[in-house]
Amino acid sequence: MKTKITDLLGIEYPIIQGGMAWVAEHHLAAAVSEVGGFGLIGAASAPAEIVREEIRKAKALTDKPFGVNIMLLNPNSEEVAKVVVEEGVKAVTGNPEKFIPMFKEAGIKVIPVVASVAMAKRMERYGADAVVAEGMEAGGHIGSQTTMALIPQVVDAVDIPVIAAGGIGDGRGFAAVTMLGAEAVQMGTRFVVADESIVHDNYKERIVKAKDIDTVV
Repeated sequence: MKTKITDLLGIEYPIIQGGMAWVAEHHLAAAVSEVGGFGLIGAASAPAEIVREEIRKAKALTDKPFGVNIMLLNPNSEEVAKVVVEEGVKAVTGNPEKFIPMFKEAGIKVIPVVASVAMAKRMERYGADAVVAEGMEAGGHIGSQTTMALIPQVVDAVDIPVIAAGGIGDGRGFAAVTMLGAEAVQMGTRFVVADESIVHDNYKERIVKAKDIDTVV
């Protein structure tokens, strides 16, 4: 399946694995990329050299493109950003606003995560290559709009490709956001339960067995 995002990232399927802190490490990122998606290493609050190690371990497992999710809340974010450039990572996600000029100069694709139309438009002005529009159903640092309400508004507001995230875990969700104009999906929880995920089996089992009322805000 070809979309603007598969062309942008050089991947086979428009599926991106979320950059989940302390879950999205090299095993998971490499496994997703190896089968045609786009894996992400979550830098979280890790020191820069730990992120460098994760990048190099992922490179040892796959020659397919993958990226790094950067949080500006990480006190090591500036050093992490430099490591990403030095290691020639394909793309960055998260909230990399202050580093966009450096990433663009290095030829790294910049895909910020946004939770509002205003932020999506701001990121486009700053030179982002695409945005992840993330509804409140997602984890991490998010806004208050639902995915299905947010996606079409962001698609209408910007000219760059939009990736949908938040509460998408199967083909039905993928089809739904595609109809709303998204060029790809980003999924987190679905990959937490993957065999390649380092999360404990007990936690994976809780996710698999969870009912509708088990998720609360």
